[in-house]
Amino acid sequence: MDTEHQTFKLRMAFIHCSEGYIKVDCTDLRCRICSQKFETIDDVANHLKDAHQADIDLNYEIGIQPFKLEKDRLLCAICRLKSPCIRQLSRHIQTHFLKYTCEACGKSYATITTLRHHITYSHTGEERICRKCKKTFSNLETKRQHLAESRRCWPHLCNICGERFMTWTLKQAHLTQVHGTPKRSHVCPECGEVFLDRKKYRVHFKISHTDDNYVCSCCGMKFDTKRNLEEHRVVHTKEKLFPCPACPKSFPRKKNLVQHMWIHSEQKRFGCDLCNKQFNQRVSWKTHMKSYHPDLVNFEATKNNNVKIVLSVLKQDQ
Repeated sequence: MDTEHQTFKLRMAFIHCSEGYIKVDCTDLRCRICSQKFETIDDVANHLKDAHQADIDLNYEIGIQPFKLEKDRLLCAICRLKSPCIRQLSRHIQTHFLKYTCEACGKSYATITTLRHHITYSHTGEERICRKCKKTFSNLETKRQHLAESRRCWPHLCNICGERFMTWTLKQAHLTQVHGTPKRSHVCPECGEVFLDRKKYRVHFKISHTDDNYVCSCCGMKFDTKRNLEEHRVVHTKEKLFPCPACPKSFPRKKNLVQHMWIHSEQKRFGCDLCNKQFNQRVSWKTHMKSYHPDLVNFEATKNNNVKIVLSVLKQDQ
């Protein structure tokens, strides 16, 4: 900021901001006229108006989202909440400026344009439109099928070769395997622990270094989401709130019920290639293979172990 932006150009500051708030680095907040330092944007605005007679109408909201980028720490300039990365910090700061609320679902947005976009794609039947190619589908299932098959509509783009991917994780794996991009590690700025997985790093940061988490009232264990806390609670309550509609069994979690329902399904997902038997669940197929074809199972296990040994030796040679 000191070396590259000594001359302030208003047009350049707002060139990518047609509506809403401009994001400003307020780490070293000073008056450009007298160089006096300040802590908040409001203090600077009042100073400019009172000390330098600037033409500022303070009856209106100052359209600025403040960022303070301290060394190795990302803190919200408004509430001092810590964030693990600049993207999450930006999303969090946005929550301090939500003014428009959807009457259908209660979600809030900073600008009327983003609210209208949400209503269009979530509450008017337009959710059946592909946001990339704008093609319309008769139902959500055909839209999902389209997204699975149409690569040009996948959201994540490789900036080297232009190939598209369905998820960020797949794109990162492609960058590492195809283009040799070093796999990024994530170092926790609070405790120094290193993570190779971005999601695990963010969960660790949220649980260990912020108050933005969910604590079990029975054992004190912390969770990053309310859903994970609710799934954990059944360990203490022993409740089984998900009954099977086909048999008397009940389950503590919905995912357990979903897995169980395959028992009642006519569709057999797993088959034995040796005796042509079909199974609903993978665990049943594995039990069958161990009981009736143990030699094949042992061979596969040995082959996998040999592959792991070879890969380990190759890494050591490198």
